[in-house]
Amino acid sequence: MTQIAINPSHSPCPPALHPLLFSPPLITLIERPATNEAADRGANRALLIVSCAVLLASSTWFSGTAAVSVLRNLWSLNDAESAWLTISVQLGFITGTFLYAFLNLADRFNARRVFFASALLGALFNAGFAWLAGGLAAGVAFRFLTGLTLAGVYPVGMKIVAMWFRKGLGWRLGVMVGALTLGTATPYFIQAVGAEFDWRKLVTFASFSAVLGGALMLTGVSDGPYLKGRARFDPSMLFKVFQHRPFRYTAFGYFGHMWELYAFWSLATFYLGASFQANAPDWANRLSLLAFATIGIGAIGCVAGGWVSRWVGSVEVALASLIISGSLCALSGFAFRLPPLALMPFIFIWGIFVISDSPQFSALAARHCPPEYTGTALTVQNGIGFAITIISIQLLPLIAKLVGWQWAFTFLTAGPLAGAYFMSRLREEAFRKDEG
Repeated sequence: MTQIAINPSHSPCPPALHPLLFSPPLITLIERPATNEAADRGANRALLIVSCAVLLASSTWFSGTAAVSVLRNLWSLNDAESAWLTISVQLGFITGTFLYAFLNLADRFNARRVFFASALLGALFNAGFAWLAGGLAAGVAFRFLTGLTLAGVYPVGMKIVAMWFRKGLGWRLGVMVGALTLGTATPYFIQAVGAEFDWRKLVTFASFSAVLGGALMLTGVSDGPYLKGRARFDPSMLFKVFQHRPFRYTAFGYFGHMWELYAFWSLATFYLGASFQANAPDWANRLSLLAFATIGIGAIGCVAGGWVSRWVGSVEVALASLIISGSLCALSGFAFRLPPLALMPFIFIWGIFVISDSPQFSALAARHCPPEYTGTALTVQNGIGFAITIISIQLLPLIAKLVGWQWAFTFLTAGPLAGAYFMSRLREEAFRKDEG
């Protein structure tokens, strides 16, 4: 609707005291406020659709991990072999991120189409895991290929959000990463509410979700007004993005965060299972539901952290999250002996802060990289971060054999502490720039 405003240069008095001023020469027709309001509605609608699409498409991520308890008996797997059903997805994602970043796929081609094609391929490979894999070797291969395609879902989804918002990106990415967090937790929920649910149907459900998410992204949202230029093919950007010091600090902070995150997510059931066995055996049959809650509650952390970042900034939210989650890492050995009704609030608080910084790292990376290569920068940061998760996920069970699960998680403390150091350096860099 066209809105009418009085040109203030004609009178310092309120318009209500000057009815004669409503004459054509003194009327300014202002279309922009209404247009901005419509643009805001369109951007918020796009954020909602992108978040839903990411939630649905990311459900394939942990579908294999959620089926491990069944496959251990069905395929006669030991602990190390079972872990490969999670590790192979991470390896696939890492390989995919470097491939997507090297080829600049999300920057050279339409990001929504890249997302759709990736989600569709991921659904096919995930379905292959369900219906064609008869043992560990085939299962690992299909999980690897599924992880490879997820490189076109998570980082590309972040770029699509960045296409719609120039300001407040930390808050908006908090919503999207919150949706991703719920998506990764969904298979645990399905397993928890249906203990007799066939694992193949569980995995197939995740594939249907991924197809729906890809279709929603392709048909439900258009390209945003920002970052619309297509970049030229430049594989060297995979390295050049690190030449800018603020981006480098952001990336190193993110790497410390990732050292902790996926090890916590994927191995929390081992920690909880050992605690329940020692202190409350009757809680052991609730592990799937508790795993869903531990991961899923992180969505609250993402959204709340994003909301707070509107006032204090992304650096402060990331720094506070790293300090809190690192402190909980350090205290986890003492919390192990708590009764379940006290231990679970500790774990849930940890689940909130272990992920609340993740969207802020993406917002900072998008801010401190060449705009035309935002997709490449986000993808390579994710790829290196997930490579680090392989080390921590593999290392922690070995540590647990030596010191027990009670103290194993304390070794994750180094990650958030290192991340906090680099966030402090980034904050100092910003102060120096402001003073200059």
